Amino acid sequence: MLTITIASVVAVGIATTAVLVTRGDDEPSAHASKPAAARQEPSPSAPTSSAPDPLTSAAASDPEAPLGGDPKVPDRTGKAGYDASTALDTWSSSNPKGSDSHTVGGNTTTGGGGPVTEVLRIPALGSGWAQPVYEGVSDRQLRAGVGHFPGTERPGQIGNYAIAGHRSGVASPAFRNIDRIKSGASISVTTANRITYTYKVVSIQTVAPTNVNVIAQVPGKPTATPTKPVLTLVTCWPANGSSKRVVVTADLLRSNGGTSAR
Repeated sequence: MLTITIASVVAVGIATTAVLVTRGDDEPSAHASKPAAARQEPSPSAPTSSAPDPLTSAAASDPEAPLGGDPKVPDRTGKAGYDASTALDTWSSSNPKGSDSHTVGGNTTTGGGGPVTEVLRIPALGSGWAQPVYEGVSDRQLRAGVGHFPGTERPGQIGNYAIAGHRSGVASPAFRNIDRIKSGASISVTTANRITYTYKVVSIQTVAPTNVNVIAQVPGKPTATPTKPVLTLVTCWPANGSSKRVVVTADLLRSNGGTSAR
């Protein structure tokens, strides 16, 4: 379970308000794709942070800073799908099917953002859509795939497994078409141990970039004690801007362990 506070996450330079970021030129504008009930704004008491937001730029205080992070960091998003597929193949071949009820770890695989910790798949974004998940939400990770917020839980654990990704500003934004994700959609996360966790989307909301509660153990309730595993995706809103954040929250449905990474 998460043992550090949101404040400590911010202290190491992680903006806890990040949301999946992707260019969405073909997406409906504003809240057109979201039901009224899902368009929640943060309460006035929502905590805020002045830390740089990983979904925009390290120079977040600069209004001219480009979306997509620091352009001096190589943009490897065009290779993200290949890196995700390579990770799945490597884990599958190094962890043979049916060897034991207790899974063993697959061989380490790396991509543009460093070691791949998991592979994220969202059918609503395409039958072949897959992204490597890297540890951290710095430009190195988010300009190569999607990043896991350090200090939040791992897949399948009680608490919040929180991920950020770009929606615009890079060659192939992970969450370009985030508006295609609707309530009830499935999201799967596969680990090197060949365990696949399947989540079901339960809420989609738009919040201010300063709302740090979205990646709390219980999303939106930083003082609550978690009782179930959840997954949170964070990215920018609108499609080509960063005035707010889109937050997708999903509950764990099931896990399939040790038999297939595909």
